[in-house]
Amino acid sequence: MYTKNAEKERFHEDLNIRKTAAYIRLSSKDDKDKDESDSVASQREIIKEFLKLHPELELYDFYIDDGCTGTDFDRSGFERMKRDIKSGVVKCVVVKDLSRFGRNYADGGYYIDDFFVRHSVRLIAINNCVDTTSSNMNAFTQCITIGVANVINESVSAATSVNIRGTLNMRRIRGEFIGSFASYGYLKDPEDRHKLIIDEEAADVVRMIFDRFVSGVSILEITTELNRLAIPNPSAYKRSKGFNYKHPAGKINNSLWPESSVRRILKNEMYIGNMVQGKNMKLSYKIRQCAAVPKDEWYVVNGTHEPIIDKDTFGKAQALFEKNTRISPQEHKIGLFAGLVKCADCHKGMSKKSNKQNGNEYHYYRCSTAKVTKGEACVQRTIRIDKLEDAVLVFLQKMVEIATEYDEIIKAVNSDAKRKTNANLILKAIEKNKRETEFTNEMILNLYPDWKRGDISKEEYMRLKGDFQKKIETLEEESKALKEKLEEQENGMQNNSFVLSFKELGNIEKLTRPLLLELIDEILIHEENRITICLKCKDAFEQAKEYVELNKDNVKTA
Repeated sequence: MYTKNAEKERFHEDLNIRKTAAYIRLSSKDDKDKDESDSVASQREIIKEFLKLHPELELYDFYIDDGCTGTDFDRSGFERMKRDIKSGVVKCVVVKDLSRFGRNYADGGYYIDDFFVRHSVRLIAINNCVDTTSSNMNAFTQCITIGVANVINESVSAATSVNIRGTLNMRRIRGEFIGSFASYGYLKDPEDRHKLIIDEEAADVVRMIFDRFVSGVSILEITTELNRLAIPNPSAYKRSKGFNYKHPAGKINNSLWPESSVRRILKNEMYIGNMVQGKNMKLSYKIRQCAAVPKDEWYVVNGTHEPIIDKDTFGKAQALFEKNTRISPQEHKIGLFAGLVKCADCHKGMSKKSNKQNGNEYHYYRCSTAKVTKGEACVQRTIRIDKLEDAVLVFLQKMVEIATEYDEIIKAVNSDAKRKTNANLILKAIEKNKRETEFTNEMILNLYPDWKRGDISKEEYMRLKGDFQKKIETLEEESKALKEKLEEQENGMQNNSFVLSFKELGNIEKLTRPLLLELIDEILIHEENRITICLKCKDAFEQAKEYVELNKDNVKTA
């Protein structure tokens, strides 16, 4: 044990002056949760007062790690002290207490029992009364004293870690931002650091990235454009604004944008106003290494802050990631139909090829499956891209005409009195359906007594019961459809997405990739160049078509 009297005795026996390292550590949570006694200034004063009483300990330097965890030893101040110990300059280390030295029992034990011993370094922990060269501290006493102190320090660290994680998870559940740095395009609200506000300068870059991508520009070309415009990447931008932000790839790329940064922005839900946290988790409170968390375990809270990107644009971007949008080495822009054209037989994406004929170059799509398997897994399907463009343009122009016509009919139907007559007819059909369902249920109930009396066999009972139950299921489906039609007749058709999307397009003169991505889900290529164009709003189209067919004879359109 360390005592002043024992120290005086040791001093008289050993007059060697030792160059001493004064080590100070303060974690960020210590600063918040503890009083002033654990501050850097306080630790410095305690060590300086101690050294005044011990002239054999000559202060060489202060080694300070401010804001560093004690659960590992990856700290700049500690590393600098290690270098000075290895060089033979430092022969003694003084700390306020062992918890300042570290809270990791295993690693702390290594430095005290191995590293310091091999380099003949004396360790003094003032508040723990520990001095590794004291005559009153033999190997057994040292093991018990330091070991127990380190175990206690580590258990405190473990308990603190659990408590902090619980508190942070509650904040995540409430949608409160808990990160050190906001996502690129946002800032922490000065009035509430758990809320985000838009950083317009960076937000303009985010908007540009999304606009380019949904317009058909590849991620590679977007990245090239950002670097050509000398726009700093997110890490460099944060540092230029005075933030002490570090990224593992920062030194490699400097301020240049890598493709991965553009891709992360395009996939980040934060930009539509949703708080997304908990993507990574520390493996242990002892180490800084993190592991990715499965997406279904992320903390996602919708509508916590102002969006930079509207949900429609974000949805288009995500749909593009799901499609095959590779570009050829000769091109820098995604093709007009990339990811949309599929073989009608194998339903796989078709690949784009080129061919020269009579001095002219033609581009066409062909089935990749048929090519790879030499026709064994699928029949060869091809279509020239110029022919496909013409067909799709004509189709969309026709859809605009139909949408305009439907819009006029729907408006007329919605304001026509005869719609009420149709509603009454549907209501009568619903009542008839209800009566038939009740009758069929009654028939099922009567079957059981008939079987028990011997009027019918068990096989007949089971067959009839099954038939009646199927009939009831059919009647229930019909009833549901009738109720939907009744609601439509009573309220009229409102805001049909097919009509709204197409009638606003007007006269389409040329196809563009954003237009195709907005309207078309996929294009299927059949034999003899026949095509099927599947609209994204096909359900709305069928709904509008059925409504018009049911009511068009009752009204006169202009």
